[in-house]
Amino acid sequence: MAPAPEPVIAYGLPRAFPFYIVCDVSHSMHARREDGRQTPFDILANCVGELLFQLEAGDPGVSEAAHVAIVAFHDRAELILPLTRPCDAGAISALPKGGQTNYEQAFTMLRQLIETDCVRLSAQYQLKTPVVFFITDGEPYVGGRRQPPKVWLPARERLTEPRFTYHPHITAMGFGQVTEHTLCQVATNFKGAPLAFVADESIQAVKVVAAIAQAVQDSIGNSIRGSDFVVPIPAGMRQLRCGAA
Repeated sequence: MAPAPEPVIAYGLPRAFPFYIVCDVSHSMHARREDGRQTPFDILANCVGELLFQLEAGDPGVSEAAHVAIVAFHDRAELILPLTRPCDAGAISALPKGGQTNYEQAFTMLRQLIETDCVRLSAQYQLKTPVVFFITDGEPYVGGRRQPPKVWLPARERLTEPRFTYHPHITAMGFGQVTEHTLCQVATNFKGAPLAFVADESIQAVKVVAAIAQAVQDSIGNSIRGSDFVVPIPAGMRQLRCGAA
C-alpha cells in the first residue's frame, strides 16, 4: 500500500507542527519512596513546564511553528494543556495523580483531540504530520487487572489507521514495568523502524524521565529546523526492533 500523503499542503502559509506529550501519571509513577527521594512523577511534572519554557526561550522559529499539547492519563485521560504554541502558553495546570493505567482512554482522547486540532490548524497553517510522545512506566491496568489488548488496541488503531487523515507518528518511551511487546504495540513505524524505546534496567527511573524530556525537547526543535520528523534516542534507552529477525 502506498504511504498516505501529508494531511494538508498549503504553500505560502506558516508551518504548524503538532506535538502531543502523553504522560502516564498512574500510581507507580508517584508512589512515595521510603528514602524520600523524588519520584518519576516529580521529575516529569518539573520537566513539562521546563520543556515549554526552553522551547519558548530558544529558537524563535521553533516557538512559532511548534504547537504542543499535554495529556495525562491514569484511570481516565485529561487534557492538561490544549494544543498551543510555546510562545502563547500561559500557566500550565499541575499534572494529576491517578491510580490505574488506562491506555484505551488515552488513545480515545488523542483521536478526538488530533482531529479537532488539525481541522482548526489546517485553515491557517501548512500542517505537518502530528507526533505523539507516549511516556509510560507500566502495562495497561484497569479494574484490578491488566487491560486486555482487545480493549485498548482498537482505540489505538482508530488513531493510526491510514484513512484517518491526521494519523500521527507515535513514539513510545517506556521504563519500569512496561514490556517491550506493549511498547511495540503502541509505537508506529517511521522510515522502516519502530518508534519504540525502552530504558536500560540499570538506569534509575528519575534519570530516565529527565532523559526522555530532553529527547522530546530535542526532537521538537530538530524536527522543525529540518522540516521532517526527527527523534533522538534518550540517554539510557535503546530502540526496539519489534519482531525483526
